[in-house]
Amino acid sequence: MTEPAVTVLCGGLGGARLALAFRDAGIPARFVTNVGDDVEVDGLLVCPDTDAVLHALAGCFDEERGWGVRGDVFPPAPGGATPWFNVGHRDRAHHERRAALLSGDRSLSEATAALAAELAVPFPVVPVTDDPVRTRIRTADGWLGWQEWLVRERAEPPVLAIEHLGASSARPAAGVVEAVRDAALVVLAPSSPLASLAPIVAVPGVGEALWRRSGPTVAISPVVRRRPLRTDRDRHRARARAALLAAAGIQHDPVAVAGWYVGLADTFVLDRADAADAPLVADRGFRVLVEETVGVRPSLARTVATLAATGAT
Repeated sequence: MTEPAVTVLCGGLGGARLALAFRDAGIPARFVTNVGDDVEVDGLLVCPDTDAVLHALAGCFDEERGWGVRGDVFPPAPGGATPWFNVGHRDRAHHERRAALLSGDRSLSEATAALAAELAVPFPVVPVTDDPVRTRIRTADGWLGWQEWLVRERAEPPVLAIEHLGASSARPAAGVVEAVRDAALVVLAPSSPLASLAPIVAVPGVGEALWRRSGPTVAISPVVRRRPLRTDRDRHRARARAALLAAAGIQHDPVAVAGWYVGLADTFVLDRADAADAPLVADRGFRVLVEETVGVRPSLARTVATLAATGAT
């Protein structure tokens, strides 16, 4: 496979939507995924962000739910199962296949590559590290795992602190640093900055490669202020993202969020609905592009890919 000129750093739903946009635009990209959301469920390792991108590129992602396999069925949970974390029949088979690969001494990135090949995924998908990194949320009642807070508790307990356990001692998966350093373009997907992108950047060597890049890096705003949220799924995710940002002292609006990307990206993409914010984002030192960012937009992929062709910064 020819090495893609574009490297995307991403979480789950935002990464899956961008993967669909690049696929539909016919623009190859390498997707480096967050592992901070990974969780053990009924003895199986579940990798929600990596799997969302795999399933999107394989054409079976359930975008309506925002996770899992389209058309999956959910049998009653067996005794001893985790009742608050639903795993469908096809999804469980996918996790069981990963478990089999890992038990055969494959690393997580090697197992992901094998799953991608079996699903006929057209672009490389690589977890940022083979080592365990787990995002945790501190609430008034103590620390919760990311999925416990997001899924079981519905992101309702106020967030006092966020940590990415294991990130500082993790090693980048093979090829990840080079994919960030040498890509003609790096794209930071419209994923939650603190839940999805921060755990990637926190892996030693990855953030440094991003900061020292000479080529263009573009961040797509995960926040659209002037476009109403249409689904309970998007409202839930927006509430969770806002809670994390608030804990870091960042308002849930595109201009404030752009500040988090200072030093990581040179270009910032606003949704058309927020075009009026372009001068304020530019004041933070960004080149600003305005594009349709909500949903699967091949036009968005084409717009950011032009930066790879021109080398613009």
